Amino acid sequence: MYELLQRLVAFKYACKINHWKSAAYAPHLLFDRLAEDIDTWVDSVAESHFMAADEKNVFKPDLLNPKMIDKNLVKLCESIISHIEALLDDDELNEGDKSLLGDIEAAFLGKLALAKLA
Repeated sequence: MYELLQRLVAFKYACKINHWKSAAYAPHLLFDRLAEDIDTWVDSVAESHFMAADEKNVFKPDLLNPKMIDKNLVKLCESIISHIEALLDDDELNEGDKSLLGDIEAAFLGKLALAKLA
């Protein structure tokens, strides 16, 4: 789950890099739209999975892993969806985490479609 947090933070940062570099208004708005809800999901995963299990010590400065940042947002969306699917196969996850992951996966399918427009 920690890697998912890292991937989500990397995705938001990649969206912002693309946003700041875009010269046209439409892509500028698109990259902002792609970054929407990321902070909410990061917070939800952190609170429902790690803080609920009293595992607050996992939060370290390496949450933003520069190696995970790729300006190719289609590739990043696909990697996040794939990672979520692998997590959903984990029988040890509780139903609350699985539900949250399902919601994030569904949203990323929409983000994937948007990223293909960029």
